[in-house]
Amino acid sequence: MKWSLYAILYLIGVLTMGLLLVGVEQVIAAALDLVFLVIAIVLFRVAAKDVSAALDIAADDKERVELRMVQALLISTFVISATVLAYGFLKALFPFIP
Repeated sequence: MKWSLYAILYLIGVLTMGLLLVGVEQVIAAALDLVFLVIAIVLFRVAAKDVSAALDIAADDKERVELRMVQALLISTFVISATVLAYGFLKALFPFIP
C-alpha cells in the first residue's frame, strides 16, 4: 500500500508541476513533461500491482471497499496528471495548439 500513497502524491505533484511548466522555455518544458510522464507511468504500474495484491489478501468487505477507493483515486489522479503532462508536452512542441 505504500506505493499507492507514493504514486498518488507524486501524481498530484506532477499535476502541479505540469501546470507551472506551461510558461517555461519550450524545449525544457517538453523534456521535463516527458520525463515526468514516464516516471508517472512507472509509478502507476507499481502502485496498481500493489493495490491488486492487497485486494487479493483483503479479508473483509470493508477493507476491499477501502482498497477499491484507493484504486479509483489512483486511476483518476493518473489520468488527470497524464493528460496535463501530455498537453504540456504537445503544447511545447507545437505552439499552435490552443
